Amino acid sequence: MHTNWSFMHASIVVKDINKAAKHFATLDVGPFPAFLGGPGMKFAGKTVRGKEVEYDMDLRLAKLGGISFEIIQPLKGETVYTEFLAKHGEGLHHLAFGVEDFDAEVADMKKRGFKVVQTGAMPNSRWAYFDTDSVGGMLIELCEQPKKK
Repeated sequence: MHTNWSFMHASIVVKDINKAAKHFATLDVGPFPAFLGGPGMKFAGKTVRGKEVEYDMDLRLAKLGGISFEIIQPLKGETVYTEFLAKHGEGLHHLAFGVEDFDAEVADMKKRGFKVVQTGAMPNSRWAYFDTDSVGGMLIELCEQPKKK
């Protein structure tokens, strides 16, 4: 792992996000407020395997100790989330790392042979998932973070 990557969260893909949130509440994990996706949430730059795709998901984050824990339910479109559910069922989908120089880090991952399998963007951030699931069965997500001043 690069020394300029910072761990952001572990993410689980689920079929029913409300059921999952209730389950994790029994373990004293949560709450899981809405964070990204769902009705009224707009984001751009959406691609899956290099093609522009209209997809949506319900994505929620909770803190567990000092670590963010994410659950995602796909809502619309074929995505890496729907592919994962079909292949593995619910479970650990990806680990996310924040990076300052998003373009350079994406280029470096590509140079290392990892393919971008899904992207998205909001006004202050972009993200890209990489096909790293041949080892460990999960993806790596890089998320753009504002540059430190």
